[in-house]
Amino acid sequence: MSMGIRLFTRNRPFAVLAGLSLLLASCSGSGSSGTAENEDASKSAAPTTSEPSQEKVILSFWYGWTGPEGEAIEKLIKQFNDTHPNISIKGLSQSDYQKQLTAITGGNPPDIASQFGQNVAAWGTKGAMLPLDNYISKDAFDLNDFIPGALASSQYDGHTYALPIAMHFTMLFYNKKLLADAGYSKPPATMSELKEYAEKLSVVQKDGRLEVLGLWPGIDSYTFSQVYGGKFWDPETKQVTPDDPGFKQAVQFSKELWDKFGSENLDRFSASLGKYQSAQNPFFSGKYAMTIDGEWLPTFIKQFAPGLDYGIAPIPYSEDHPELKNAGNINTSVLYIPKGAKHPDASWEFIKWFSDKQQLIQFTAALGNLPTRASVLDDPAYDAVPGFKEFTEYAKGSNLKSFPSLPFFSEYSDALNKAVNDILRGKSTIDEGLAGVKKTIQPLVK
Repeated sequence: MSMGIRLFTRNRPFAVLAGLSLLLASCSGSGSSGTAENEDASKSAAPTTSEPSQEKVILSFWYGWTGPEGEAIEKLIKQFNDTHPNISIKGLSQSDYQKQLTAITGGNPPDIASQFGQNVAAWGTKGAMLPLDNYISKDAFDLNDFIPGALASSQYDGHTYALPIAMHFTMLFYNKKLLADAGYSKPPATMSELKEYAEKLSVVQKDGRLEVLGLWPGIDSYTFSQVYGGKFWDPETKQVTPDDPGFKQAVQFSKELWDKFGSENLDRFSASLGKYQSAQNPFFSGKYAMTIDGEWLPTFIKQFAPGLDYGIAPIPYSEDHPELKNAGNINTSVLYIPKGAKHPDASWEFIKWFSDKQQLIQFTAALGNLPTRASVLDDPAYDAVPGFKEFTEYAKGSNLKSFPSLPFFSEYSDALNKAVNDILRGKSTIDEGLAGVKKTIQPLVK
């Protein structure tokens, strides 16, 4: 499983910011962890550590991939070591991100580490990530080739704290046989059609028990907010906007579909579903006629359900916003230099090398993740990756956005997820739920 898969599991972004309060405490201390140094760094200064050009530097690299994907990382590490005689990278598969914070606050971090893009603003502003601005400027490193939505996840308040090396977004997967049996020859193109298909493709017994769902009603509100032009943040007024009309429309769509079946029936149906990474995945087994999922799903289909006749289609668009066709929500995996890294200059050399086209292609093709550079989307290396043609073509559009890069992302996303769940289950109205999110999160802006 890719490091990015968790970003969409249960239709919510992955958040790993527990422990940043400890980091804040560390940043207020004295010595090399002092506040003045961190403020200086956050304003642009790449470290001025002088490293002898002939002395071999040993760098530790903590990455979040395991198994075959970890092996793919190690192959790239070996390539770097073989071509850079003055730098040696020692890789360690470490997917516990709390340990990254512990190492940083303890003054013994790795030299390079991987993270998720939605954590960059919080980690960067609180001093856990060194800004890369001076390195980028000094080497004339061109950021223009990076897909805007992917790059935005690595930046905050005018600073670049990391580089995105893989990205992930969702599309609509559909079971061709089940659609044909219901009289459909093509997938839904609009949100009205999606709702119609979801209801008609569902099989419900007389007592309300579900046998098949056209589409799980608790859809990814972040992705569908983009369909309606929803915003979560107003940078001009510094206001969080969970009550934005576009997001409210996305939640309303889910709510109407949810109420069609009811919480009791949906919970009972959900309890009977098989594991995601198995032949009993509800989409593989025909329990879901359609599903919203990421670029890794075709690889799982090839492994667990090779006979499944399926298609991949764009996220349906709102008839009121045809200009927002091919919308979506980008999540990323990034590389960064932790606060306190002993050899930041050498660390930058590795990150710069890793994010170069050739290495980026090799890495993403091996993992079945999407590249973050627009210029490599048509590379033949992806031809053998199942389902990638649809995703790489989709990635060329301009309507793929990332959730705003905000220091309080974890708290914000948790509050949104809870509010949407309460709304779907009838514990609050849409207006009440989203107003509650604003009341809780707005004070964190300060």
